[in-house]
Amino acid sequence: MHLTSSGPLRVLLLLCTALLIPLFWPGLIDNLLNRNFKIDYHHDWSASLVALHVGSDLLIGLAYTVIAFILALIVYQNRTHLPFDWVVLAFGLFIIVCGFTHVMHVLVRITPVYWLDAYIRAITAVVSIVTACALPPLIPRVGLALRATADLRRKELELQQSLATNQALLEIVQLTERQDDPLEMAQQVLVKFRDALAVDWLGLGVQEGDMARLTTIWRSERADGALLQAELAPVARGSGLTWLAIEQQRPVYIDDYSSHPLSIPLYVQGDLSSIALVPLTDLTAGNTIVMIASKVGNNKGWADWEKQLFDAAQLSVNVAMERRTHLRSLERAALTDALTGLGNRRAFEQDLITVHASARRHQHGFGLMVLDLDGLKTINDYLGHEAGDRLLQTFGEVLNRHTRLDDRCYRLGGDEFAVILSHSRVDSGPVLHGWLRALMADVQRRGFSGADVSAGIAFFPDECAGPSELVRLADERMYAVKTQRRTHRVARPAALEVTPPSAPPDPVS
Repeated sequence: MHLTSSGPLRVLLLLCTALLIPLFWPGLIDNLLNRNFKIDYHHDWSASLVALHVGSDLLIGLAYTVIAFILALIVYQNRTHLPFDWVVLAFGLFIIVCGFTHVMHVLVRITPVYWLDAYIRAITAVVSIVTACALPPLIPRVGLALRATADLRRKELELQQSLATNQALLEIVQLTERQDDPLEMAQQVLVKFRDALAVDWLGLGVQEGDMARLTTIWRSERADGALLQAELAPVARGSGLTWLAIEQQRPVYIDDYSSHPLSIPLYVQGDLSSIALVPLTDLTAGNTIVMIASKVGNNKGWADWEKQLFDAAQLSVNVAMERRTHLRSLERAALTDALTGLGNRRAFEQDLITVHASARRHQHGFGLMVLDLDGLKTINDYLGHEAGDRLLQTFGEVLNRHTRLDDRCYRLGGDEFAVILSHSRVDSGPVLHGWLRALMADVQRRGFSGADVSAGIAFFPDECAGPSELVRLADERMYAVKTQRRTHRVARPAALEVTPPSAPPDPVS
């Protein structure tokens, strides 16, 4: 490394130069410590003025020394990445010699060392000139350093912004995994937007037929006018930006709301400046939910990172809702009989346990009816399985139509069906007998005149305490009826029979 490339060495060289050059001044060396002068005591000065001069010079000298020491400390601590340390040290040296100049002002009031005072002043002049010459080349370097600092600060802000965005996205993804209701999911996602974005109003637009209902979820203190309302005026299909987002099924970003042709004057008056509308498709309801974010006043425009957050949130929520819809369809398929659309045996077993627990908890009764469709094998043998399937479908449709809303119908397999009769009592046998006759009459009118059914019924809690006992008793009664009907088939070819709930398993005629 070159000798003069080190900052401290440069400053030491500058100091030596400043100390030596003035010594070449004629008479300076010979008279450097000469005190053969008359001291100017300034007798016409007041004591207060003298004290002010002397005190100020001493304080300036002390302050300059402290400043120079701090500059030297800064250079030492940052010596590895300070690109112009020697100039800073030279400036510190300049400050020191300026301090000595002020100290000499005090000294010459005590002893007339005017040549020494002149020498110190000359040193100050040399250091000042060199420092002044060294500063101009630093101007572009200082500017570069300041710009680099500004760029670093901007990148730091971008990193913080990116971190906040990623954190918001992570929370949104976690939220979509936990939340099941689409509307509640959209509301909570908007709350995450509030924390991550500089917005002034957040709301939801919910499609209801040909209208979109607008609801405020959150607003800042800057929101004004119509944005202060909890429920905003609904928007009809074909008008407003909400319907634009619904119909396009993609986000809409408006930086200047007031100039947009679909802007609503009421919101323009409320100083709404920018708006973002992000549609979410609710596959279950078949409608669209629109997440809406707005800015007001001078808070205007959407940055790329804000749009990316909206787009990523839309993707996350839509994927979550599609996954939820798919899982529900799989659950329904796993619990549904494919041929009749009724619940299958798995659904029956689950629902029977649930209904039984509820009945015990609330202390009410319910009934279980097991039905066996007669004549299916004959139809399959003589008319084919397609006709047999039509009979099963018809019977399932009629069974579902004739039951109450709270009752639940199932196809357990083959020609066996079941109905859970909510809030039914043991004395409802005659009513159920008439109900069965009406049901089978409906089936026969649909082209299956030879169809018939055998049924057995059991009731909780009058006859059975648990689900398995209910199934066993209902099955026993159904098979007893079926046996009786086979015995009397010649004499009564079209009888519809059901076992009375509290009597032995004899057919009811």
